[in-house]
Amino acid sequence: PVETDLISHASMLEESVILTDFGQSYAIASQPPDYKPATDAGYFSPEAFFDGVAGPEADVWALGCAIFEIRAGFPLFSSFMGSHTEILKETVEILGRLPDPWWKAFGSRATWFKEDGTPKTGKADSSSIRDQLRFIGADDEPPSSDEGRMIEKTGMKLPENEVELLGDLLEKMLKYRPEERISMDEVVNHPWFKMED
Repeated sequence: PVETDLISHASMLEESVILTDFGQSYAIASQPPDYKPATDAGYFSPEAFFDGVAGPEADVWALGCAIFEIRAGFPLFSSFMGSHTEILKETVEILGRLPDPWWKAFGSRATWFKEDGTPKTGKADSSSIRDQLRFIGADDEPPSSDEGRMIEKTGMKLPENEVELLGDLLEKMLKYRPEERISMDEVVNHPWFKMED
């Protein structure tokens, strides 16, 4: 449920617009009494997963995941079978330890992480959002002939200035605590959207 004045952002809209509800939608003023979040696991905010609550801040989280996926061509958090446990593992690898009481509620955390949230393995399994942005283009496969002209050439890396701007935006959108995330108005006014080639 995005609560922002889309008309005030009309200058950003293009001729072809696709809207998505990340799994479900309702009017913010009238959340159904029997509401249970059903967003796709890769876009599921921590508060929706652990507390069963989702407000406009959950949309900021989901949009952050979508922006990354659109720019990267692959999801930030993914799971082969759509497992929430696997998504949580990847989330902690990228964003660090979940805050309490969510950390304690992440039952299988001890399989992969020490109590401070660092990986149990000796190798550097964790990486930041900016590390993930720097990885874009590093492991590309050539597009198939039926994918069309819209596919970037393989090996296209983000310039460092974009890594810094987009990293800043996503880090502000993907804060664990919903009250710490930036608002949708702050998202659309972020300098990344005004970045020039």
